[in-house]
Amino acid sequence: MTGLSRRTVVVAITCIGFALTGCSSSDAPTTAMPSVIPTVVAGVSATSTAAAPQVTVAPQPSNSEPDSPATPSVDSAPITPVDPARYAAINNEVGWKSPSGNIYCKLGTTAFSSGCQATDAPVPDGADCDKPPFSADEMSKGFFLDPGKVTPMCFNQGAFGVENAQPLDYNTSIAYNGYTCYSRVDAMVCDAGGGHGFVLSMQQATWN
Repeated sequence: MTGLSRRTVVVAITCIGFALTGCSSSDAPTTAMPSVIPTVVAGVSATSTAAAPQVTVAPQPSNSEPDSPATPSVDSAPITPVDPARYAAINNEVGWKSPSGNIYCKLGTTAFSSGCQATDAPVPDGADCDKPPFSADEMSKGFFLDPGKVTPMCFNQGAFGVENAQPLDYNTSIAYNGYTCYSRVDAMVCDAGGGHGFVLSMQQATWN
């Protein structure tokens, strides 16, 4: 697929955003979180490609400035893996939406078949949002996933929607085709492997 084609394979402005959550064959809760993706920080709208030692969730202190980032703290809520077969879609894919309905995600086995997009999210650093006649505000924002690689993107159509998408509960994870995604209250988090991943929410769209 050419660069031009890639830019056009992106989410409809009417499409609801996607949320990544994770699943695996085990239902045992775990506190394990990916160690290679950006920090999840509540109330932060700035994007960054910097890695963090672990995914954390930070409540906004009541005495902080409205635009100042809170100090991150580890989200201690356990993660429960779910069976990806519950979210099976056509073409050997799995797909879901966030409980809020803002984010839609899909994991597949072919190029440009994996990733998430949100109706309401900041523009990710490095995303291609030059898609006339659409403005960046009219498009959804998110990321393509490839093994060991994340590509930020703005979408003018639904790239990751599946028919009758089911919500993935918060504090669950889904593992499929080498990717692992986590659904947290503060954000959807996905690990592409090789030290790369992303965090997507209404306040944050960061990756490395």
